[in-house]
Amino acid sequence: MSEFIKYPHLERFGTDEVDGINIGICYTFPKLDGTNASAWMDVENGQVCGGSRNRLLSLDNDNAGFLAWLLEQQNWVKALSENPDLRFYGEWLVPHSLTTYRDDAWRKLYLFDVFDRETGEYFSYEATQKLFEDYGVDYLPPIAIVKNGTYETFQEPLQKNVFLIKEGMGVGEGIVLKNYHWKNRFGNVIWAKQYRDWE
Repeated sequence: MSEFIKYPHLERFGTDEVDGINIGICYTFPKLDGTNASAWMDVENGQVCGGSRNRLLSLDNDNAGFLAWLLEQQNWVKALSENPDLRFYGEWLVPHSLTTYRDDAWRKLYLFDVFDRETGEYFSYEATQKLFEDYGVDYLPPIAIVKNGTYETFQEPLQKNVFLIKEGMGVGEGIVLKNYHWKNRFGNVIWAKQYRDWE
């Protein structure tokens, strides 16, 4: 199916929407400062599809060249063709606010989630990692895995987020917190974000 499925908005850690996400096992990932992207296969038409945060893309109405790039990646075409029930979500790294990424990091898709349309569930990190490695695509590794963390606990991985950052150029913009066995009080899967101190 070619319908667009929007990726859930990340909520700031400490807000009601993600209250309790830190109870249990919480994976902390680098938060990249690019643009949200998704990829999937339209089975009916045999077409590779791409999306931005809010819309379905076309070559005439692309998002910073993401779809054009995606269609040229044979490993991606294979991954999508062989997994038509899955939606792949990631960050298309193009210049935004943060400019300290390595020169070789730009204009690549870094995957962070897989959604199974059949089950209505997101893959665990372990299942996601295996899938990404099987197809040789770039993905975000966790900085730390924390049990029953607090705001203070997450300051350490926040300051260790040097993923793709040029050496000696500080840390990234923040982290994303995921608890794969948790839903919020409204029954929704929502991930949390925490930004570093920009002051």
